[in-house]
Amino acid sequence: MTTGTQSLQSRFTGLFLNPADSRLYACIRIAFAFVSLLNLMQIWPDREIFFTDVGMVDQEVVRKYTVGAYLSVFDLCHDVFAVTNYMFFSGCAMVMLLLGVWPRLAAGIVYVWYVSYAMRAPLILVGWDEVLRCTAFLVLVSPMPACWSWRSRRARKRAPTELQVPCYGLTLMKVQLAAIYLQAVLARLDNEYWMSGDFMSFFLLSHNSRWPGLWVLNYGFLLKIVTYLVLLVELAIPILLVVPRWRWFGFGAGILLHAGISLMSYNLMLFFLAMMTLYLSFLQPEDMNWLQRRLPRPRAR
Repeated sequence: MTTGTQSLQSRFTGLFLNPADSRLYACIRIAFAFVSLLNLMQIWPDREIFFTDVGMVDQEVVRKYTVGAYLSVFDLCHDVFAVTNYMFFSGCAMVMLLLGVWPRLAAGIVYVWYVSYAMRAPLILVGWDEVLRCTAFLVLVSPMPACWSWRSRRARKRAPTELQVPCYGLTLMKVQLAAIYLQAVLARLDNEYWMSGDFMSFFLLSHNSRWPGLWVLNYGFLLKIVTYLVLLVELAIPILLVVPRWRWFGFGAGILLHAGISLMSYNLMLFFLAMMTLYLSFLQPEDMNWLQRRLPRPRAR
């Protein structure tokens, strides 16, 4: 094997097995569990409409048109009592994941929840459901360090907090974020409204806009520029995040992009938070050191 091949193989292996700061995984675990709880709370009031046999979609119809195997816990939950209990059980798992109590088991339960309701109620799915379901799987297969978790003193002694763990989970989350943006841009290349630059104007005139109205017609040229700028920014963000000296420009561009979407759109704050969870995988140990210096420290006895 040549030296160049060995170097390439070593770099590729390092993308998955190089040591990473365990606090990064803990930060992502906490953020993901928090956003998952918000998502469940948003669905909770409409659980009877979405998931029961007397609701919006009959389960047999969903099963008939499902491509592949129909895998859903809601196959066993047909009334509002059963659905309520299952959602409460899943919410408890999200709290456990947030606190770091049996995190692997909790992450598995949360992942099953996302798969189950995506199968049972495909009509309610929106962008952040897909993002959270993918993130749930990545959190499940990633290292689960003991740091920033609520565990007993005996458990801490048996499994001391790891300072460094393999970085494969962070790498997969970075790839996932880049794939989301790339897929979004590629899907729009066939869309006449995006290619003509008219998408933003039509969107702000629709019911999805927070402030729809004829005022949009006065800013047609500006909105055409914004339409093309969104495509450019979505292509640039993964590149900016990967390059160390440019990563804060990537963070800034991503935050401005999704904050703008949340500001101008109706009810898309969860999409902003779901995407920011994946952004955390691009943080560095020095960022965690800065954050930890600003967190309140427990008082010494």
